[in-house]
Amino acid sequence: MDNYKIRDAFIKHFGQAELIVFAPGRANIIGEHTDYNEGFVLPFAIDQGVWFFASVNGQDEFNIIAADTGENSTLFPHQNASLIYGWEKYFNQVLMAMAASPLKGSDIVFGGNLPIGAGISSSSAITCGFVHLLNKMNHLEMSPHKMVKIAVEAERGSGVRGGIMDQYSIFNGLKNKAVLLDCRSNSHEFVDLDLDDCHFYLINTCVKHNLINTDYNNRRAQCDEAVSLLNKYYRPIRALRDLNTDDIPKIGNLLSDTLFKRASFVIQENQRVKDAVHAIKLKNFAQLGELLYASHDGLSQLFEVSCPELDWLVDYTLDDDIFLGSRMMGGGFGGCTINFTSGELNDEKINDLSDKYYDRFGINPEIIPISPEDGILQKKTSYSH
Repeated sequence: MDNYKIRDAFIKHFGQAELIVFAPGRANIIGEHTDYNEGFVLPFAIDQGVWFFASVNGQDEFNIIAADTGENSTLFPHQNASLIYGWEKYFNQVLMAMAASPLKGSDIVFGGNLPIGAGISSSSAITCGFVHLLNKMNHLEMSPHKMVKIAVEAERGSGVRGGIMDQYSIFNGLKNKAVLLDCRSNSHEFVDLDLDDCHFYLINTCVKHNLINTDYNNRRAQCDEAVSLLNKYYRPIRALRDLNTDDIPKIGNLLSDTLFKRASFVIQENQRVKDAVHAIKLKNFAQLGELLYASHDGLSQLFEVSCPELDWLVDYTLDDDIFLGSRMMGGGFGGCTINFTSGELNDEKINDLSDKYYDRFGINPEIIPISPEDGILQKKTSYSH
């Protein structure tokens, strides 16, 4: 849904908007499940995202309409979040996280073009966009770090024990650059994405997933358990980030088979992020593609968060030279693959992939070209009076 339709929906219900905010989704080149292990990730903000049109209403309530579905909700500060489900919970958790701030009631219409449950942070775009909107609407002058912190708190309050990658890159992304984020120091450097004729594509399996109802939180608990055991029997560490690939052969007999697989993946994936940055800087795009394939193998075999649809999409790319690399992206159990290509995918290739995927799974995939774009804090906020 484009922003004009969202604007028109706001005018229909509430009149002229005072504030317009755009929150992008994010893609992650490499570095999966490393963020909550205090490691490194390499995401970028994309041009697909969520628009918010809003005005102060002079009341102690937030009237929110989802333009995509026509659903509406009225929320109040300090409301019991356990009674709220669906997209409403993300708005409500932000209100709960910002309970100490003086907030003016507002009328809001939101919508966009991010596939829900595709692993490109539709929930984080809603959460971050709403935090930024409240900051602007109420002249709170919050720092970028504070807004990221509130957005992370809000999402964890809705049940997912994720890291900070999504929120950080959504706020801080920059056009034509990837964000090399150190999830221990919460600091970053930008990496130029001068890709010549190469491109990134997302391929959405259209398999819906909800990380709250999957093994996502269990994977984090397993990583924490591995750290606890290694602290006791190997050497003091704060997180799996403190180990490198040389440690892997030494810890195998200290962990169960499952915990060893989880820890091995995280350690290897953290190194792959560093190797990917090096490859990008050298324009060694073949190596970058190989790192993506290695990441998927680890996610599928060691971290066990893939699914048949994701594995099929990655396997499909192995038979075509235009694909340099492919891997599942996001928390797992559905969602998208991120694909790195040596050129643009033409209609013949897109139709071939779509037809074969449909023949196998009875589902039409969605193929989405993406590029690194500005995050919320680099976008110009528009006001209308």
